[in-house]
Amino acid sequence: MNIVLDFIRGHFSVFAVSGIGIVLIAVLLVIFAKPVGKILKLLLHAAFGFVLLFALNTFAKTDILHLEMNLANCIVAGIGGIPGVLLLLGYQYFFQ
Repeated sequence: MNIVLDFIRGHFSVFAVSGIGIVLIAVLLVIFAKPVGKILKLLLHAAFGFVLLFALNTFAKTDILHLEMNLANCIVAGIGGIPGVLLLLGYQYFFQ
């Protein structure tokens, strides 16, 4: 028993720092769980928008219906769906 107590006394700072680190990681995970979920949801919408823009660019072989594949267009198309794509086409037609 004394050997175990001597070991704990000798390595108490390691145990204390490890315990504080584990608690700190748990607190950070709780704090950032919601924003990380929102970021993942936004990336999922961007992936859906990428598919929409890819389909538009593949099947509509005209210069008028061509949209660039960038992150902003993918997010607008992913969140807005088909109306988002139409919004991007209208923006491109009238302002560029």
